[in-house]
Amino acid sequence: MPHFVFPRKYFAIKNTTALVVLLLFAFSEIGFAQPIVKTGLDRLVVDQFKEIAQKNVGLIANQTSRTADGKFGPALFKQTASVNLIALFAPEHGLHGTRSAGVASDSIEYFSGTPVYSLYGSTRKPTKKMLNRINALVFDLQDIGVRPYTYLSTMIYAMEAAAEAHIPFYVLDRPNPLSGIRIEGNMLEADLKSFVGVAPVPYLHGMTFGELAKMAVAEGWFKNASILKLTVIEMVGWKRSMYWPETGLQWVATSPNIPHFENAVGAAALGASGQLGVLTIGIGGERPFLALGATAAKTDAMLRAAQASCPNQFDLKTDSFYATINGVKKHFAGVTINIPKDLSHLDPLYSGQFLLLVQLMKDSSFRASFDGISNSQILMFEKVTGTRKMWDALDRGLDVAPIIESWRRDASNFAAKRKPYLLYN
Repeated sequence: MPHFVFPRKYFAIKNTTALVVLLLFAFSEIGFAQPIVKTGLDRLVVDQFKEIAQKNVGLIANQTSRTADGKFGPALFKQTASVNLIALFAPEHGLHGTRSAGVASDSIEYFSGTPVYSLYGSTRKPTKKMLNRINALVFDLQDIGVRPYTYLSTMIYAMEAAAEAHIPFYVLDRPNPLSGIRIEGNMLEADLKSFVGVAPVPYLHGMTFGELAKMAVAEGWFKNASILKLTVIEMVGWKRSMYWPETGLQWVATSPNIPHFENAVGAAALGASGQLGVLTIGIGGERPFLALGATAAKTDAMLRAAQASCPNQFDLKTDSFYATINGVKKHFAGVTINIPKDLSHLDPLYSGQFLLLVQLMKDSSFRASFDGISNSQILMFEKVTGTRKMWDALDRGLDVAPIIESWRRDASNFAAKRKPYLLYN
């Protein structure tokens, strides 16, 4: 809500009618803050769905598919006479974003009479049956800017299905909340390609879904990419230097553990390390990706390790918190993280979590906890990080600094490779 300050003279007026008139004038002069950025959905609605007029539409959407003023995309598609909404497709977490991470579903739900097919179940790609009668497949999801977040995989799989069925594919573009300039981490190693790493990009890629879609087609990231008819409905007002708060858009929880933008920053900084199970990062509690704790590490040791490895701009404090481990809510005495408001000079996000693990392993108790890491946890860690090198170095007690330094080259090479596909300055 905007904060308004009225001159004292307004409150000296005793005539109620005159006061109301003056207040209305003041509000009209000051105005309400408008979002700086107009998303692809905003533009489609303003243009009265002209780009897909008279089409039988399949819409890939969830709770983040909203206009700048909060209207729900699927409802707008249903209400307009310009298009015929045949089916909805929901990614991980479902149409309303309430399912927990990793929970699959094959059930067909309905939204105002329109079937909602799950793309996170036994199939993660729209089938021919699901695409029956559809002649335009539209994608509108908000990303958080990290490679393992599965909405990117959902888009790539859907693009492949559209190409196979000769259906035009439309991306309603949205901001990368971590800006369009932050590129960090290693490129995905080809043998680790999975649903938590489908695209050959760094962990933080600094691209929008529209830009990634263009790159996917041109670089042949999926079968029959060259025959897909792709249209990106671009944003207006977004600049590469913008972090989410600068867009003026309201954050909608992208999934249960990303209720706020700050959690998305935390996911970039800590998400990979949480896969090993020896370190809690607040998942299942009130501070997902914004807390650090471990049964094998004392609070003061955790604080020292975090201070030595996390971005300097993070506000770190010793505190207690709850997190859910294997379905059990547990209490931890550890460290909580507050994200700064000014992100323009934020240190690298991704690499610090591995330096944190190295710091913690100086304690023999924490190092011993590594013996309990299962093969499935190791494999998931490798899939999420997109490399086998980091686990190997951690397990063998090797210096991870050379690995992190090699990511500079990956980032530089990727920055050059992505350049032809960028849509915004």
